[in-house]
Amino acid sequence: MDSLFKGYNQSAGPGCAVAIIQNGQVIFSKGYGMGNLEYTIPVTSKTVFDVASLAKQFTGFAISTLVQEGKITLSDDIRKYLPELPRFAQTITIGHLVHHTSGIRDWPEALMAAGWRYSELCSFQDIMHMVKNQRELDFVPGTEESYSNSGYNILAALVEKVSGQTFPAWTSEHIFKPLQMTSTLFLDDNGRVIPNLAYSYYSNQDIFLKSTDVLTAYGSSSLYTSLEDMAKWVIHFQQALETKDPVFIRMLDTGKLNNGEKVSYGFGLETGTYNGYSTIVHTGAWAGYRTIIRNFPDEKLSVIILSNGDDNSINNQYMAKVVSLFLTDKTKPSTPVPTITSVKVNPERLKKYVGLYKWRPGEVHISLEKDTIRFQFIGEDSYPTIALNDSTFMLTVAGLPIVFHQSKGGAVNSFTFKDRLGKKFTPHSASADELKTYVGTYFSQELQAEYTVGIQANKLVVRHFRRGDFPMSSNMKDEFTGDLGVVRFIRNNRQQVRGFNLSGERVRNIYFDKKH
Repeated sequence: MDSLFKGYNQSAGPGCAVAIIQNGQVIFSKGYGMGNLEYTIPVTSKTVFDVASLAKQFTGFAISTLVQEGKITLSDDIRKYLPELPRFAQTITIGHLVHHTSGIRDWPEALMAAGWRYSELCSFQDIMHMVKNQRELDFVPGTEESYSNSGYNILAALVEKVSGQTFPAWTSEHIFKPLQMTSTLFLDDNGRVIPNLAYSYYSNQDIFLKSTDVLTAYGSSSLYTSLEDMAKWVIHFQQALETKDPVFIRMLDTGKLNNGEKVSYGFGLETGTYNGYSTIVHTGAWAGYRTIIRNFPDEKLSVIILSNGDDNSINNQYMAKVVSLFLTDKTKPSTPVPTITSVKVNPERLKKYVGLYKWRPGEVHISLEKDTIRFQFIGEDSYPTIALNDSTFMLTVAGLPIVFHQSKGGAVNSFTFKDRLGKKFTPHSASADELKTYVGTYFSQELQAEYTVGIQANKLVVRHFRRGDFPMSSNMKDEFTGDLGVVRFIRNNRQQVRGFNLSGERVRNIYFDKKH
C-alpha cells in the first residue's frame, strides 16, 4: 500500500486516507500526505473530509427508513409533503427523486447560469429557492435518468417535513450517534468550526492552491466525516445486508424507466459489477475533494479512499490498484489489472477526430493539443485523454473509453461514449446581419438572471454582470455553444428573435426572454 500511494506520501502536497475492510474488520487504515499545507498537518485516519456525493447514501437510508416505518411510499407525489414545490404537468414521485428520473434541474449548473460561482457560498436554502422557481422539467418524469443533486436536497427537505427534525439532527440521531461516528455531520452553517478538517487544494502546474469550499447542500452533499467513521458505517452496512435488514436491502433496489429499462441507481448508491464481481459504489467530488467507497458484498470486502486534492485518478486508477491486491479480474482470469499506457497515434489521424459532435442534449468539442485528444462537453472543462489504440481513447477523469468510428472512405463522423452515439456536424457560419438580430438584453424569470448579447470581433458574446464574457461559436442557424453552454435562439412568427433557451449537461431549455 505504501508503494501504491507513494506519490501522495509527501509534505509538499495534499493527501488521502485509505481503509480496507474485510470480513467486518478494518485490516488497513492509513493517511498519506498533508491535510493542511499551510501548517504541514498530515492526513490521518481521524482527518475530516468533505466527502461530497458520498452523502447521498445517508439520504437514501433516511428515505428507506421512512418507507419501512410506513410514513411515506415511493409512489407518493412529492407535493403531498412539500406543496410549495411547483405543480408541473406531470407528477414527480419520491421514487423519481431517489433514482434520478425526476427531470428536476441539477443545481450546480442551474445556479451557475443564474450567476453563482463555484468558489462562493451556496446554501441549502438557495437550492430550494431555485427548485421552487423552476418553470418546467428537463424531461417527463420516468422517461430518462439524469443525475440530479437537487433531487436529493428535496429528499432531505422531505425527511424534515415528515420527521419534524432538521435533516442534520435526524441523521445524527438515527445514524451517526448509534454508530459512534463522532466526527461526522451534515453541514448547515458554513461558519461552523470543524475539528481536524482537511483543507482542499487543486494543482496549477507545479504548485497547489486552495480550493474554496463554503457549500451547505445537505442531502446531496456537505457531509463531513473521517476515515475512521466511514469504516464504521461500511462495517454496519455489510452486517445489515447479511442479516437481511429490510432498510438496507431496499437501498439496493434500482429503478425503472417508464419503458421498463433498468436504472442502476438505488438509494444513493450505484449497483453493478466490477471485474466480474457484484459491487456497490459511489464517488464524491467537490472543490478539491475526491472520495470513493467501493463495496464487494459477496466477498465481504470494502475499500474507502478520501482525498483533499483534485486528482480524479483516486476514483479509478488508485481504486483499481487496491482492489487488484485482493480480487483477480474474473473477466480476464490470468491477467492482472493493467496499468493504462498510451500508444503513439499518427497526428494526421488525430486531426480527423477534431470537431463538434451532437451528443445527448448538447454538444461535445473534440480538440487536439500537443498530439493529445481533449474531450469537452460544451459548458464544462476540457479534459485530456489517453490513446489506447488508433480509435479508442480513455477519458481518465471518468475512467471511460471514447471510441471513434471511421467510414470506409476514411472520414470520422461519429464516436461512442457511455453507450451513446455522438455525431459530427459542420458549424453554421452566422453572417454579420444574422449576428445583429441576436443583440439585446435577455432575462430569465426562473433564475432571476440577466444576460447581454453583443458582438465582438465578428463573434457573438454573451455577458453576465458577475461571471463575465462568454464567447459563443455558431453551430447551426440560431444555435451557439461556448463555456456557458448551448444557447438556442427562438423566433416569433415574424422571424424576430424573442428569446433563447440555455442548456447544459444536466439542465435543459432554461428560457430567457428578450427585453430589448
